[in-house]
Amino acid sequence: MDIEQENKRLQSTVKLLLRRIEQNHSIQQHFHAYEFKLLGCQCLRDLLNLLLIEAQRHFSLSAVSLVIIDSDYSVRELMEQLDLNDYGSALQMRNGVDFLNTLYPQTPEVSLGEMDVLTAGRIFPGAGRVVSTACMPLLRQDKLIGSLHFASDSNERFQPDMATDFLSRLASIVSVCLENCIGREHLSRQGKVDMLTQVNNRRSFEGELERELERAQRNQEPLSCMFVDVDHFKQINDQYGHQAGDLVLKHLAFEVSLQLRKTDFLARYGGEEFVVLAPRCPQAAAAGLAERIRAAVEAMVIDVCGAQKVRPTVSIGLATWCPEQEGRCDLQLVGHGLLAAADEVMYEAKRGGRNQVIDQLFELKEPLLQENSASEDNVSAKASR
Repeated sequence: MDIEQENKRLQSTVKLLLRRIEQNHSIQQHFHAYEFKLLGCQCLRDLLNLLLIEAQRHFSLSAVSLVIIDSDYSVRELMEQLDLNDYGSALQMRNGVDFLNTLYPQTPEVSLGEMDVLTAGRIFPGAGRVVSTACMPLLRQDKLIGSLHFASDSNERFQPDMATDFLSRLASIVSVCLENCIGREHLSRQGKVDMLTQVNNRRSFEGELERELERAQRNQEPLSCMFVDVDHFKQINDQYGHQAGDLVLKHLAFEVSLQLRKTDFLARYGGEEFVVLAPRCPQAAAAGLAERIRAAVEAMVIDVCGAQKVRPTVSIGLATWCPEQEGRCDLQLVGHGLLAAADEVMYEAKRGGRNQVIDQLFELKEPLLQENSASEDNVSAKASR
């Protein structure tokens, strides 16, 4: 081989290497852009959207799926509380690692190549053409917490002899982000949940009330609020003990929650008092809901202290605000007034013999523009019983 041919061969080799360097740099930038988005996720919904929806577009994939190990069902419960039911079969929960051990029979490391039809059907159910796949184990402290899977309709996309550096790094980042987001959601949830009854607490209710008032005014839709107070609760505590009282509150919270619509919001307001927000619920419909709650509680029989039985009842005060009748109002004033109106008729139900529902229409004396000063003297309630 003469010198000229050798030079051409070397030049060709150098060009090929430069092209590969440029390709690797481009791939690296592509991965880094996606990784930055992952690291910026502050909640589980954003992370799942990024993994199961945006990844398919970002990496030009035919399908993406994620398996999460959830041995104690805590993640499933969390997702139900957060209403994260939008991902179908792309998101799977497994009680243990047996299934994933079939994907990673030796050691949990990134696996590329073709996948048999049975396994592909289990990992990508309902997906289109799956020709080559990348399976990425998600590990934290050497423990398998899940698995992320990419599918392509090209047999050249994921081949067994390809380098897996970028995918391994991606799997590590996803593992950290998944663990952090789940942990953060659990902590956030604990700060908003009453630990005894496992319904929302007062702090959570106050934030929800603010949001629902804004929504009601924006959409000109009615908003109903009811206080549900356990009758003779002090007598239950005195006669059967505080543990029995706690048991009554737990059962009652669960029974009330069964009567509510998906859009309704239940919280323990304090002591033996619960509060329900019912968005887009006119006075008559809200009164019907309150009566169903009252009847359901009246039908309860709770075993306490062995053979002892408690049959609780509740008094319910309901107030409904109809923003279309009032124009733009000071929402803070409306919130205070709505709660005061519901509380007022709840005590009226107590004075009237308990175990009953009293409802009223709440309204301001005069429409109050938000830019004007407000005073609680503007509040009144017009009863319609």
